[in-house]
Amino acid sequence: MIDKDFLPEEKKITLGLAFIFALRMLGLFLALPVLSIYAKNMPASDAFLAGLAIGAYGLTQAIFQIPYGLWSDKIGRKPIIITSTIIFILGSFLSAYAASIENIHLLIIGRFLQGIGAVSSVVIALLADMTREVIRTRAMATIGASIGMAFAFGMVLGPLIASHFGLAGVFTFTGILGLISLPYIIFGIKEPPVVKHHDDAEFKSSYLSIVLKDKNLLKMDLGMFVLHMTLTAVFTAVPIIFAHQHTIDVKDLWKIYLLMFFVGLTIMVPSTIIAEKKNKIKEVKMLGILVLIASFIMFLMFKDNFYLTVLAIIVYFTGFMMLEPIMPSLMSKYAKPHVKGTASGVFNTAQFVGAFVGGAVGGYLLKLDESANFNFIFLIILTVIWLALVSTMEMPKKKEVLNNDTN
Repeated sequence: MIDKDFLPEEKKITLGLAFIFALRMLGLFLALPVLSIYAKNMPASDAFLAGLAIGAYGLTQAIFQIPYGLWSDKIGRKPIIITSTIIFILGSFLSAYAASIENIHLLIIGRFLQGIGAVSSVVIALLADMTREVIRTRAMATIGASIGMAFAFGMVLGPLIASHFGLAGVFTFTGILGLISLPYIIFGIKEPPVVKHHDDAEFKSSYLSIVLKDKNLLKMDLGMFVLHMTLTAVFTAVPIIFAHQHTIDVKDLWKIYLLMFFVGLTIMVPSTIIAEKKNKIKEVKMLGILVLIASFIMFLMFKDNFYLTVLAIIVYFTGFMMLEPIMPSLMSKYAKPHVKGTASGVFNTAQFVGAFVGGAVGGYLLKLDESANFNFIFLIILTVIWLALVSTMEMPKKKEVLNNDTN
């Protein structure tokens, strides 16, 4: 009989890798709620460069996501994880130095380096090496939960650290987090006895054509692109609105973000249960997108009012939290078992590209129109298109894996 509980060694490696993952993502999320405020005010900077600094990590994550996984199949997991962690640390300290001398171009380079170092595919591959297939989904869910916790802490801690130590302090703290994880990676993680490719967890080039021909998987990729594009676009414009239009001090932003996260988390739990357990995943997904659209309309119409702007960011994050947990789950339901790793690789790449494009486009639109009207009109159009595409998708039934030719 197969043991469906974690073995002691599996639990140890899962928690250890979740810890590493969480520290890296926390380092990225710490800057998100405050970066645009500081970056826009640097000499020779503008809203576009500030948005580029926010989304830069996404581009290099997207570029290195798949190659890292393939390289680790050849030379081992630990060398890649150690090297990427060192790059992440260097990128964090370079960003801290750039922030201290207020050099926007050097800051963007530092953010690119952070993205190179924050690539997750090798961590997932190592987790697959060290766990049995029967508990691998639960192990992946543990990683996902660690990312959610990192996001929550980052949104609250970022403004608090910035209020006392500035943006340089945020990135210095990020570098320290990387340094903390490095000894554990070197001494606490064992190289798996056998490094092998796992179709359910890793990218395989020969399956790429299958994934790219699947209409539902392509729509899922576009959806993840749009969702994370909205995230960086919103956090390019909204912190500046709070700081400049409503004269909110950075030290007080954490209160807004804490309320935002608390409401979002409160809604996320029951909506995810309804989607997964009650087989209402299409209804919840469409509702989540409608909530996003409603938030963008609120920003567009009421951003001159502080309290309604706070309400708008709460509504936005509620929609985001409704969608974020069900998107990977839904993607895995569409993919056949043997192409799940490849489908996940494309899906995650779309997410990271979306984060980059959201920062860059959001910053450019804010440069064209400081009122941010262009930003929210653009996001409304984009999410309406996404909603229309979702309405044409046939949702997978509970505990059913759809064929790739499903429309």
